Amino acid sequence: MLIEQTSNVDSSTIKNVIYNFPSKSLKVTFVSGAVYEYADVDKEVYEGLCEADSQGKFFSEKIKNNFQYTKLLKS
Repeated sequence: MLIEQTSNVDSSTIKNVIYNFPSKSLKVTFVSGAVYEYADVDKEVYEGLCEADSQGKFFSEKIKNNFQYTKLLKS
């Protein structure tokens, strides 16, 4: 069973994302170096982010203000 998956995305703002399936957490590393972890993100939202034509736009519209987050690393 896959527990965690890392995806490099083609974005000018996001470097990569790591999704943890059991905890439903999404860790987003930005190009700036900042790292945030978002809680209770459904697998479908993670998949939508990875498949979006614009990951930055998808992130801003579907994730940024819709999930609780913790800032793990400052830029």
